[in-house]
Amino acid sequence: MQKPSCLDIIFEVMYRNVFIGLLAFLALATTVQAQTAPTSDRGADARKHYELAQDYERSGDWIAAEKEWRKGLAVQPGDARAWTNLGVVLNKQNKAEEAINAWTHATEIDPTLAGAYVNLGAAYFKAGRYQQARSMLTHAIDIEPANVQARELFALSLIALESFEQAAKQLEILYVQGQRQPAILLALGQSYLRLKMYDKAVSRLQELVEVSPASAQAHLLLGEALDNASESERAELELRKAIKMDPRLPEGNYALAFVLLKKGETDEAARYFAEELQVNPDMTLALYHLGKINFSRGRIDEAVSMLSKVIDTTPDFRPGLEALGQALLKKGDAKAAVEVLERAVRLDPGWPDGHVLLGRAYSAAGRRDDARKEFATAQSLTSEERKRLEEKVQGTKKPARPQ
Repeated sequence: MQKPSCLDIIFEVMYRNVFIGLLAFLALATTVQAQTAPTSDRGADARKHYELAQDYERSGDWIAAEKEWRKGLAVQPGDARAWTNLGVVLNKQNKAEEAINAWTHATEIDPTLAGAYVNLGAAYFKAGRYQQARSMLTHAIDIEPANVQARELFALSLIALESFEQAAKQLEILYVQGQRQPAILLALGQSYLRLKMYDKAVSRLQELVEVSPASAQAHLLLGEALDNASESERAELELRKAIKMDPRLPEGNYALAFVLLKKGETDEAARYFAEELQVNPDMTLALYHLGKINFSRGRIDEAVSMLSKVIDTTPDFRPGLEALGQALLKKGDAKAAVEVLERAVRLDPGWPDGHVLLGRAYSAAGRRDDARKEFATAQSLTSEERKRLEEKVQGTKKPARPQ
């Protein structure tokens, strides 16, 4: 089963009861009183059905509520708010497309009905239709700029579309307005992380763990932010808290293992990489690092096995190809190493070390001429890179002549 992403968790926190019913009893009464006598009879009839529908909603009988909303709409088909409420009870029955149709119809009748647009945005978001969610929520914010729920969900849609800078701007508006709910802090921290604004990420996520100290996800994200801000000791503490709270937290064991690996604590790092693979067998990076650790320990067959699986699932992952090529060379399988390292060099022709490795593989395979060509290419690329660095540091590159 697929693990929930951070975005799924934020959506769950923020929108457990997102869908909005808009038909207030007082508004109904006012509408009925404003109509002519024949219409008033129809309005009174519709109101009876609407009142029954609300009674059924309170008792959780969504099927009966749907029937009553439909009976009322048969009398007053132009009631946009009733269409909105019908959409809510349809959604409660997991009739997502019918709910979307009801809310769409509500907006066609009354284009100023912000709640219907919010409901559409939430439904599209839940269905993974993020562009449509963004469009609907843009309408909602245009109608009601102070609608916190619309702006929160708009920001989530932007995060899903990887528009992190725009998402952060929306969330910052809410933050400045004093909206400091855990879901907003979590989304803002995640956005800053993706924008590599680590100091800001640390600040928001520190606030999050203060208001939600029992949230393993919050400690995980704070740990990642601290690690990226080069505060490895604090990062390790937060990550240990996260996996103590939830040992099966996706990417929790991996994040701790990576911090430990950078500190040179290889044995403990290997244990946590292995733990991550128990929780999340598809975590390719955990398998990659575990393969490299086995290579460094001299467990070449295990390294080749793990790194081969990495390449099977991510064939264009150049670091994986490099590591597998080195392991195959160490194993003495020069032919297989050549094949793997040729693929790596094709992915990055300007990589000097790759040409050196491929040259070594050719040499081991007895292909001396090919080896010499690769070593010459590596030397040329290294010289060019050194020259570029010198020009950058010393400013020796002559400016181009004006045309």
